[in-house]
Amino acid sequence: CTRFGVRPGTTIILTGTDRDPPLERWWGLGEERRTALIRAMNSAGIALVTTPNYSLFTDRPRQDDLHAMKRIAIVHEEFLREGMPAALHTNGRTDADFARWASYVADRPEITHIAYEFTTGTGRAGRREQHAKWLAALAADVGRPLHLVMRGGSDVLPELARAFAGVTVLDTSIFMKTMKRRRAYPKSNAALGWERAPTARGTPVDDLFIENTRMVESWLRNLTSAPDTNSRMAG
Repeated sequence: CTRFGVRPGTTIILTGTDRDPPLERWWGLGEERRTALIRAMNSAGIALVTTPNYSLFTDRPRQDDLHAMKRIAIVHEEFLREGMPAALHTNGRTDADFARWASYVADRPEITHIAYEFTTGTGRAGRREQHAKWLAALAADVGRPLHLVMRGGSDVLPELARAFAGVTVLDTSIFMKTMKRRRAYPKSNAALGWERAPTARGTPVDDLFIENTRMVESWLRNLTSAPDTNSRMAG
């Protein structure tokens, strides 16, 4: 808590995306060291982790994709085995991939949270909408309530909020915009704007951060077509 400047007792979600070499380091630790780290996370009171989103590629043999999906499942199982709440990152790029994930999740009632990100290849126009459809179909095929933890993809949030029992939106822009002295405002029903909000040197930005958090959360809630949807935002 001291290292990252958060108050003791704060609910902490451990998540992130990166280029492949850093993500591969987790797998490269080996099962014994991964287990030790998972136990340390658990004892530290981490509320939830999202599994590494090992990449699937269009320019490699198909077996490489299947290997990445298998590793995601293995790492997720290792977290749950040690009692560490975890969201399964159902990375895929074909109908068959998501059909496999739906079958895998349906057979394992211990899986309650799904993770997905729309900030890399999945964030491209056309692909973003396709991945949202796949996720919505997965939720329907599993046939029990699932919670989605998503990064990016605000334009597909309404569709996903209808498909999942709950949605947590991970947002890092609030912190960075606040540090750059920007204030959020409703630019339109579908977009936020960020206006300059200069401060005197040394002035705390706590109030601006809280204001921006509330504005972004309100905007995200308005994006969902169902007013009673159980969605929330984590900064």
